[in-house]
Amino acid sequence: MSASAQNRWKFQYFSYFYRLVWLLLELLPPFFRRFIFRWLFAEFGRGSFIDYGCHFRYPWKVKIGSNVTINRGCRFFPSIQYQDVYIEIQDDVLIGPGVTFFGAGHDPDSLTLEDCAESICVEKGAYIAGNAILRYGVTVGAKSVVAAGAVVVKDVPSGTIVGGNPAIYIRDRK
Repeated sequence: MSASAQNRWKFQYFSYFYRLVWLLLELLPPFFRRFIFRWLFAEFGRGSFIDYGCHFRYPWKVKIGSNVTINRGCRFFPSIQYQDVYIEIQDDVLIGPGVTFFGAGHDPDSLTLEDCAESICVEKGAYIAGNAILRYGVTVGAKSVVAAGAVVVKDVPSGTIVGGNPAIYIRDRK
């Protein structure tokens, strides 16, 4: 069996058992889930809540601060290949339903579509509305708002509201 086939086999079984663990987590009450989340995630702050139906591909590459609310159906895809690349959600952040975080991707300028990854950081007090998408390498500034359905491909300044595809500045928060 070739090395590529062995890696594919290992990945398939990892995905299978990993999904089983998350299915079991879906059945547990919030108290037990919080206890397990403290063990699974790189960081998991006090008073944080992750709704049912969320997907974290590599939870040990995700840092969640205190008093964070992550709504139903959110998906987190950090990079497994780069050691110092994380998805970081700082304190007091609200994340609406269906938000997706892509911490890794492929370089569109490379003919071989090489892997690339950078950290995503959502700073303190920000709000990410439903079905937004955040790409690797972006920082959402403190107390800023990302509108529903926005596609964030560059940094969001603190205290601003952005929206659209790609997300553009709308106005400052009052």
